[in-house]
Amino acid sequence: MENRFDLYDLPEGHEERFLEKLDQRLLRRQNRRIALRWTAAAAAAAAILLLVLPAGDRYFRGARTPEAVYNAYLQQIGTCYEQLARNYTVDAFAWEATLASLTQETIPLVDQLPDEMPDREKTRILKQYYGALLDGANRLKEEWNN
Repeated sequence: MENRFDLYDLPEGHEERFLEKLDQRLLRRQNRRIALRWTAAAAAAAAILLLVLPAGDRYFRGARTPEAVYNAYLQQIGTCYEQLARNYTVDAFAWEATLASLTQETIPLVDQLPDEMPDREKTRILKQYYGALLDGANRLKEEWNN
């Protein structure tokens, strides 16, 4: 079976129009690749920034003392319990037990740190510790909302 292109000559200007469309397509593809590279670079920078910042800093931005960190933690955990109470379901008891096992402390860490430790060091330790607990509580929140 013969092809029409084999039998007839191409219309005048066809090759130029074809090459113009091809150039436009290649340019769009190149622009997409550039945008993808910039997006990947921005995502990598954000990931590095999150790794460089101590874990708790995203929860305790204004807290500069150990007491302020602990109060901010209690406030955020209280919010988790309030959200759980508002969205009460059959499984809420299990979620509440899981959240309690994650967050309840017999003796709060803020009271266990030695008095002679500088407040700056205490604040850093508390931000890391309570930040990790809040990460876990937020993962639980995502699960019970699904």
